[in-house]
Amino acid sequence: MKTATATLFYDTRRSSADGSFVRLSIYANQKQKLFTTGEKVSPEDWKFLERTKGGLPGTVKNEDRQKLWQRFYGRFTDELGKQHDGYLIRAQSVIEKLGDDFTFDAFADALANYGKEKEKPAEQTDLIAALLAKAKSMSNAGRVGNAINYELAAKSLRRFVESFTDEERREFLKIPIPRRSNQPRTVAKLHFDHLTAEFLTTYEQWMQHYGKAPQSKLKASTGASLTTVGIYLRHVRSVVNDAIEAGLMSRDVYPFGRNRYVIPAGANVKKALSKEYIEQIKAYQPIPGTSEQRSHDLWLFSYFCNGANLTDICRLTWNRVDLKEGKLTFIRQKTARSKKQSQTPIVAHLRSETIAIIERWGTTDRRSNTYVFPFLNVDMTDQQKKQAVHQTVKMTNKWMRKIAEQLGIEADVNTYSARHSFATSLLKSKAPLAFISKSLGHTNIKTTENYLGSFDDDEAKAFLSAL
Repeated sequence: MKTATATLFYDTRRSSADGSFVRLSIYANQKQKLFTTGEKVSPEDWKFLERTKGGLPGTVKNEDRQKLWQRFYGRFTDELGKQHDGYLIRAQSVIEKLGDDFTFDAFADALANYGKEKEKPAEQTDLIAALLAKAKSMSNAGRVGNAINYELAAKSLRRFVESFTDEERREFLKIPIPRRSNQPRTVAKLHFDHLTAEFLTTYEQWMQHYGKAPQSKLKASTGASLTTVGIYLRHVRSVVNDAIEAGLMSRDVYPFGRNRYVIPAGANVKKALSKEYIEQIKAYQPIPGTSEQRSHDLWLFSYFCNGANLTDICRLTWNRVDLKEGKLTFIRQKTARSKKQSQTPIVAHLRSETIAIIERWGTTDRRSNTYVFPFLNVDMTDQQKKQAVHQTVKMTNKWMRKIAEQLGIEADVNTYSARHSFATSLLKSKAPLAFISKSLGHTNIKTTENYLGSFDDDEAKAFLSAL
């Protein structure tokens, strides 16, 4: 195919008193098409353009004529000081770039977008959009818990940015203060380069006062814990790391780490129940067939089965239960997706109490891939499963609090305390650290050291100091 050519065409078919429009005439494949420039010139100015298409003579001193020539044949500067190629240069550049792929449609599209920066997806420029995109990605991968935290972090940062005064918007987001009081505020976006150590420190302080959004318009915001701040900002850091890896943000402006902003770790004191309290819970006799009994059974099942959390219990399938050998084997849901290799299977030996719980609440359909307990079913989406587990945990904690009140137990007896009580029981029985680590499903003994070290227990501290 022969190269297309571009010339200027003075379209007199729709002339008016102030002149006619100048169009681009594109000739290719023995066809001609006209494209508008939007410029109308007088017949005298057109004659000038025709005479000077080979170049602007130095004898032309008229500034209007110089600017006219630059708009069509050279380069010109607009009112904002930005430079642009003239109409003919644009057409010739587009033709050259398209080459053998030239079509009139492709030319029209390229000409319309000439000089415009290709608009990037919002998640490549806006941190809040990036967090929401990550949430969607996690949700699609079935990692609903992580997806929720990315979404919560995005919503929290949006509330923070929307709370800015005009002065704070200028300080942190470089947005000018409106000149007039009735001038609407510019919509603030949280670009990656806005994320400085100072910005994050201010966000942390704001979270401690207003981090919990009110549940209704009649209520005020309340403070969130440093633990919540840490959870949100670890997810923000993950998105920032992705942005650096993708070349969307310079590593030089990385806001996290030593001598920059350090994400708070939050309190990590986890209370295990005393042996006396555990014995009281074991001996408690709930009303048969009630939510109270089911909650009591689930807590004990967690305690006896290596501190398995309720997510793992709800997701337990019959192919993982060996009633003949008296054991069940499972991979913790928490590590199943994050570690594709080196996954440590947990083997929990069944006792008469746990077998009785399975018989009492287990499903009658015992095909290998069906769930042992009736909280989930195979037709549920990941989001529905997450919600069902959340509701089961909520109800179990509710009834265990009532049981604790009846027994006079002042300690927290939530489902997580069952896991920590199991680990502490092993620790106090002088079990080797490697055995405790394997029982908990940890792939690294260092994790177990930190885990046991988080207990507010002198015996645990003494054990760890002897390592």
